[in-house]
Amino acid sequence: MTFKLEHTFDEKNYRHFLNGFEAVMHCHHYITLTTKLAEDMAAYGGTKILAESVEDSVRPLFEAYAQQHGLSTGDERLKMAAEYYSVMGMGLMELKGNIQGGEVILTRSHLDQGWIKKFGSADRSLNYWTCGYIAAMFAGAFDRPARSYRVKEMSSLVKGDQVSRFIVQAV
Repeated sequence: MTFKLEHTFDEKNYRHFLNGFEAVMHCHHYITLTTKLAEDMAAYGGTKILAESVEDSVRPLFEAYAQQHGLSTGDERLKMAAEYYSVMGMGLMELKGNIQGGEVILTRSHLDQGWIKKFGSADRSLNYWTCGYIAAMFAGAFDRPARSYRVKEMSSLVKGDQVSRFIVQAV
């Protein structure tokens, strides 16, 4: 699949748009500090809130792209969302899956690389942002409602593993 990207910039208001959606051009400081804040607030659901916020935020991008380009449900939509991940600068994603779930591998991760630069390696997986992203990918690909998939990070680049590996299960 060839991903079609339309990037525009509003010079008056200094806003970037990707395929018609306003987009913030991020840096590793922003994503790592947002993740650290979510972890600091874990007792109040911070990591869950971060993952669910991402799930709710990126899903409309996937749905609009799929509708505009006539993508059928399933594999085409999963591949599109994986390409979007790379276009957004979040990393490189490989995946396999179906309506029951699947597996996602990150060979590169903006969050993990940023965390290592800022804080060093971690003893735990912490890519809650990507967990929410993957949940939106699968729910959007198979026309399921939000929170239809549970995503667990099983290995992590930030811990020194060769890849970050996520397991996806329908709930």
